[in-house]
Amino acid sequence: MSAEAKPGIPETLGSALDALRPDRFGFQSRRRGWLKEFPSVGQVALASLSWPHAQAQSFDDSSGACEATNALGLLVTLQQSVWGFPPAEAVPVNILSNLKDTGGAVIVAYDPGKGFNSQGWLGFAIGMGTRSGVLYSHMLGVREDLRGINDLGWYLKVLQGYLAVKSGHHAMTWTYDPLRGANARLNLEKLGARMINLTIDKYGVMRSSLYGNVPTDRFTAYWDLLDPLTLGRLQTVYDGRYHPLTLDDVAEIPEATIESLPELLLMQPESVRYLIPGDVDALMRQRPDEAIQWRQQMREVLGGLMTRRRARIDELFVEEGPIAVDTEIEPGLYVATGFATGYLPGEDERTSYYILTRERAS
Repeated sequence: MSAEAKPGIPETLGSALDALRPDRFGFQSRRRGWLKEFPSVGQVALASLSWPHAQAQSFDDSSGACEATNALGLLVTLQQSVWGFPPAEAVPVNILSNLKDTGGAVIVAYDPGKGFNSQGWLGFAIGMGTRSGVLYSHMLGVREDLRGINDLGWYLKVLQGYLAVKSGHHAMTWTYDPLRGANARLNLEKLGARMINLTIDKYGVMRSSLYGNVPTDRFTAYWDLLDPLTLGRLQTVYDGRYHPLTLDDVAEIPEATIESLPELLLMQPESVRYLIPGDVDALMRQRPDEAIQWRQQMREVLGGLMTRRRARIDELFVEEGPIAVDTEIEPGLYVATGFATGYLPGEDERTSYYILTRERAS
């Protein structure tokens, strides 16, 4: 059993805990948190927050006026600024202060020279513990000017995985918009998670300037923290030895479209690929009708290949209320297991494909 495995923790959890040890990924223990050096940022401090941090002074000057707050209060404000949420959509202080007690974790990254405030914050991750042993990762946010560089989001996720195993969880799950390629690359290629289903309109109408007023169809990611393949993927990514899928690697895989879907369901090839926009936000700004049509077709194509979940509202709902609501699940043949992205010769717009692998026969 590894040095960090606690009595009563199964050997599989102990082995995963050892493989996910922060020092394996360049973190140095510092008081009740960690320090890590990032190439273009410098030294970064990471800490797990809980109820005492509601008494830790902080400030927010993002509006131009400096307002006193605390570490948990600042995190509420950061949720609003990253996603463009109204206050009612953010996880409040009284919930953030209790998440550690559920086996979850609230992790923040900041510049130790500036502190955890509106000037020094760099990123955060919020996760909720569960009795099922699968931690629910609710949010991952990185400061806008750091997105896409330094892999700060990846390191936050790895640290979240370590703390999840340490609290007794064997896996993590979360949701994200399937049309966001940067999220897909992080989740599928750099973390080694799998997308196990598509939920139709998971959050209803989300009041967010980041996503806009569109249906909230979401992939559900499943990250097996005990799987040697997952742990091996993290280590090879950290070591710089991982080679992600290229467009050439997937060029011969049948492509799933509205037109090809019936034949694919009949033939059931081992793998299929599905094209998403190179930049869905730019597409929404420049050609909104095309972006909406793409979302509608994505719902049909991926929802036809993968397990699809949707709300079922009974006709008696008006009379009987919430007891007349259920979940409708349509089993699918495929799960998303890979993501290939790059630029085709002569093209200046990114091309990105999901790779879906058949898990069962009909």
